[in-house]
Formats: sequence, structure tokens, C-alpha cells
Amino acid sequence: METPNQENHSSIPIKGFVASKQSYLFNVLKKHQFSGELQLVHPGKEQWRFYLYMGRLVCATGGNHSVRRWRRNLAAFLPEVASDQVFLEQEIKSISSEKVKFCWEYELVRHWLLEGKVGRDGVIKMVNNIFIEIFFDLNQTLEISFFLNSKVHIPLEEQIFLLDASQVIVPAWQQWQQWINLRLGDRSPNKAPVIRSAKQLQAKTSPKTYEIFQKLFNGRNTLRDLAVQFKRDLPQFSSSLLPYIQQGYIDLVSVADLPAPISPVTEVQEAETATPLIACIDDSPLICETMNIILKKAGYRFLGITEPLKAIAKILASKPDMIFLDLVMPDTNGYEICASLRKLSFFRNTPIIILTSNDGMIERVRSKIIGASDFMAKPINPEEVLVIVNKHLSPL
Repeated sequence: METPNQENHSSIPIKGFVASKQSYLFNVLKKHQFSGELQLVHPGKEQWRFYLYMGRLVCATGGNHSVRRWRRNLAAFLPEVASDQVFLEQEIKSISSEKVKFCWEYELVRHWLLEGKVGRDGVIKMVNNIFIEIFFDLNQTLEISFFLNSKVHIPLEEQIFLLDASQVIVPAWQQWQQWINLRLGDRSPNKAPVIRSAKQLQAKTSPKTYEIFQKLFNGRNTLRDLAVQFKRDLPQFSSSLLPYIQQGYIDLVSVADLPAPISPVTEVQEAETATPLIACIDDSPLICETMNIILKKAGYRFLGITEPLKAIAKILASKPDMIFLDLVMPDTNGYEICASLRKLSFFRNTPIIILTSNDGMIERVRSKIIGASDFMAKPINPEEVLVIVNKHLSPL
């Protein structure tokens, strides 16, 4: 029986969110079949939103240039739509907040696919490349906080295809390594070149090249936009401009995103933190309901989880302050769940209390070895529950 009042969105910070840490996070979500929304937030700057089904990627959006990125990839992979400006603008204008379920960029492309306006291969390539661009940008962040929201539901009929995260994390990392090797690591492909010293640049380039530079290097097109327009590899194209940038003839400047048809959600919801949340993972609804009554009467918030295989995904999403964990359950056991939680930095110090009907020395020793904080025998005794809670949490 599941009885949460409110999903907890407290953040989990990760320093240097490079490919290895990206892979670890998404592997955990895949292993525990997480479905819903994952928010990645660069403190005070950007946020990205990933939508997952059973731990696999459906789509993603966010960052400083979500609309630019979508339009750029539309031009690259679905030119049949991008080239019809009248049709495209009409379609974009028809978007409303009421119609969008989770991600307007994805849903509009899916609509075109169902209507036969675009081909499936082009859509798959577009969605893949959007993921690669996002993961590339994440490699440049110094710190990321992540939030999980399992209440966001993405129906099967809304999905074009499901993608394993490794399929896009690896090529994004390879491109990032190429970017660094070309001495571009301190520059962002989301910045736009603008001419600063026209005379010197003209003297260093051919008339034809200078004419192109003068036309396109106006501070309105990012390096990524221009690479698509020139049909060039992004790192190689950007590297070809590096001598002009280093000599001060060209500068890279920040540029705003293009207008979005609907306003994106920019706030990250933080849950109330005054009242601790206590979770109980037990396949018995009766045990969970008993704990619910005891703990809510004592003033705590409560989350009951009776599906052991979904336990870690739900714990990741709710971030409880304390966890009661049944030792013997179908398909898995308390030892495995406890060990998995202790491998996650956010739960290394969270009190985990093992519940069992077999209060033996072997069980106690093994529980301590895998990181359990305490041990409580069944049947549930209300006074003992509160003694253990007060032992590990500050009294209310």
C-alpha cells in the first residue's frame, strides 16, 4: 500500500557530471525501471528534463537553447518540414499548454510522424542527435543536481521509440573529447561568433570567405547553427575559427534562445522539509498500513511501498529521511535493496532499519555488513517503532 502525501523533490548534487557519472545515474534508473521525469539542474543557470519509461529514454528538452536545438535538428534531419516555413509556423502557432502532455517539441514531431508528414528514420536520427547535444553540454557543467518525479506519466501510445542512455552518452563523450583535443574545451558551441576586427579579418581571408563571415558571423547564429548550415562536423568547423578567435578578429558571444510556443516550466519544486518522511518497504499491505498509522499519529509523513522491484526507483524519487526495510520479500530481499541504496551517495547516511520475523544473530550480522543502521523484529510494536525513530531522527 502506497500512501505518500507529497513527492519529495530535494536535490542530489553531483560534481563534474561527465560520461561515467551520467552512465551510472541512468543505469541505476534502468535497473530499477524508473518511469517519469528526471530533472538535471545546473545551479543558478540551466535545467534539462528527461522523460523515461521503465528506465529507458523517451525524449529530453531544456538547457539554454531548447528551441534553437529543436529547429536546428529539424532542419538537419526533417528538411521536408523545415523547408515549408508557412506550414511549420502554422503548426507551431497551433500548440497550446492545454494540449501538451509533457514535451511540445517531441509531441509535435510525433504528430507529424502519425500524419505521414515525416519519415520514422529521420525522426529517430533527430531525437538521437538532440540527446547527444544535451549530453555534450552536460559534460561542460561543473555541478549538477538531479530530481526525480515519478508522477509524470508518459503513456505507451505517446512514445515513438525507447532508447538506452548509453547509445547517446558514448557518442556525446567522444565528441566532447574531440572538442577538448582541438583546444576548444573552454568554449561553448552554444555561443555565436561575431566579427570584432573587420579590417584585420578581411586582410587574413579571401574575399569570398570574408563575405560569408560578414553575412553569418553576426552574433545571431551559434557555432552549432552554423555547422548545420555549412554541413560541417561541429568540432572541425569550430576549430577552423579558433585562430581568428585567438587573434581577436572574431569573438564568441552569448545569444538568446528563439521564442517558444509555450512557456517552459523553470521552477524546481522543493518539498516541505520541516516534517521528516519515513518510508517502509514491505510486500505486506498490513505492515505498511500499521506503520502508516503509528508514524502519522506521531506527526511524521509516511510512504509505504509494497512492490519490492520498484522500491529503489520510488525511494530515489521521494528521498525519505528514514527507511524501514523488510528482510524477506518475493523476487528480491532487504539485503539487496539495502546494499544498492548504500552505493548511492545520497543514501549513505540515511537510517535503514531491517524488519524481520527471524531475529537471529546471523541476520543481524549480515544486516550490519551490508550497511543497515538497526534491526527491528516483527510483529510491529508501536512503542519500539517510535524508540527507533527517535534514536535515528531528531524528535519532533
